Amino acid sequence: MRAPERRAQLLQVARRAFGASGYHAVSMEAVAREAGVTKPILYDHFPSKKDLYLALIDADLATLHEHVQRALASPAGNRERIRASFQAYFDFVDDHAEGFRLLMQETVGAEAEFRTRVERTREQIMSDVADLIVRESKGTLDREHAEIVALGLIGMVETVAQREPSASKRRRQEAIEVLVRLAWRGITQLTP
Repeated sequence: MRAPERRAQLLQVARRAFGASGYHAVSMEAVAREAGVTKPILYDHFPSKKDLYLALIDADLATLHEHVQRALASPAGNRERIRASFQAYFDFVDDHAEGFRLLMQETVGAEAEFRTRVERTREQIMSDVADLIVRESKGTLDREHAEIVALGLIGMVETVAQREPSASKRRRQEAIEVLVRLAWRGITQLTP
């Protein structure tokens, strides 16, 4: 296996292991064994368990941020942008359940470096959403208030998306539609 493919495989195995047991309960030996490689091969790619975990967090954060940015850049109109960005969160939870669980755990975790990585991406997403709100409100909502709204939207969708990860696809789509109606009605009432 070539190095990039091996790295991707190791991250996938680590995501499952850390997602199931948490950072402190997983050893590099366990990840290597699960991946079917020797520890030296694992250490060739990741010099330490912390480096492995940080690479995993960074990969998942980049994926989530990319999906949300793509949704916000959609030319389909503001209500559709809201729907698409909410869908991006739900899709991330569905497609990367272990990764999302890790990210949410790290928002309150004891490791400052892990928490900082997650907070930085959350701030970037919040800033992207606030930029859109300020731009689309055509100056009737200032940056400070737009950031409050953006943070509320992010918290709302994260909470609902992680609440029922095993819910049916239909039920999850219904949840997205309820959130879109709530957000749309709230946002449209913010501006005079």
